[in-house]
Amino acid sequence: MKTRRRYYGKDRISGLPDCLLLHILSNLKMSQAVEISILSTRWKDLWKHMTDIFLHFRNFESIKSFASFVSQFFSFRNDETSLQALTFECRNHFDPEQLKRILKYLFSHKIQRLDMTVVCSLEQFPLCTNFSYGTLTSLKLFACEEWKRWLGPPAVFPNSLKLPALTYLFLRNFTLRSTTGDGNAEPFSVFQSLNTLIIRNCQLYKDKDNLFISSLSLVNLTISFYMRYRSYYNLKLSTPNLSSFDISGSPFQNLSAHNTLSSIKHVRIDLLLCPTTLPKFSSILFDWLAQLALVESLTISSTTLQILNFIPDSFKIHFPYLHNLKLLKIETQRELPQPDGTEDFFLQNSPSAKKVIFLRRTMKGFIYE
Repeated sequence: MKTRRRYYGKDRISGLPDCLLLHILSNLKMSQAVEISILSTRWKDLWKHMTDIFLHFRNFESIKSFASFVSQFFSFRNDETSLQALTFECRNHFDPEQLKRILKYLFSHKIQRLDMTVVCSLEQFPLCTNFSYGTLTSLKLFACEEWKRWLGPPAVFPNSLKLPALTYLFLRNFTLRSTTGDGNAEPFSVFQSLNTLIIRNCQLYKDKDNLFISSLSLVNLTISFYMRYRSYYNLKLSTPNLSSFDISGSPFQNLSAHNTLSSIKHVRIDLLLCPTTLPKFSSILFDWLAQLALVESLTISSTTLQILNFIPDSFKIHFPYLHNLKLLKIETQRELPQPDGTEDFFLQNSPSAKKVIFLRRTMKGFIYE
């Protein structure tokens, strides 16, 4: 009878260079990465040099243990190692003073990419306007409100932040406020390198204010908002280099673009049906389409088409626009098919359009028909 020979070989993993070992640790939960340090002296201090960090409260038994771990993690981390990226998520109340200390640590260690989901109340989010975050290129902030849902406005996003290198900004559940007295909430014009801006479920501090987005560098803009907030608001754009525009959710009251829309090449519109305001938004939508003179790719949902179709025979009229359209995508739903005449309406002035793609929504996304 043959017996299996055991081979006690050399520890090949520990012989790998630090960069590979740090890559291995980055794929583990942060608590596990720290626990591995007890394996040997070779691993003892590796976690202290990690540059990409993921901290999630659900990986801990309680919010107390999470807060304790976070505090010790940054206290014992190698102070000479810079930070490239941090993903921080805590959908429970987190001590704002500890959050301030974390942010101070991050920016003193030249963090480049920050993705933070935290519970915030009004005026609480601790980004300081008199401090320069010179190394930050990507900022993603989600002001979670699970513990105080429907009790007042979301956290205020600070105006006049010094983010000279910022190219990507994602905001969700924030209040945007005007500080000049002209009724224009304009927190983004100071970001001179901003390329991509995504705004989801943000509201204005005053109902009568306008959201004013002014940027020479902005190329991609996504805005999504819903009617849980008090009212619709006006959108003003001064973005001469804007190329991609994606809007979803509740319609705007008005769109003022200062000749900006003529630069846009790719558009997606997916608006909710609002029966009480359909007549007004139908005319506003037609006005938008008329301003999108140079659009080459248009994606439009069946709900948006229903808003347009509220005007009788709207898809039978002559529409002398969309001459450069090359690609039309219609996102349809089984329970809400597209109105008759849709294709002919959008393609009547677009002989160069090579194909029309119909998308059907499913639980898994979209299916090409």
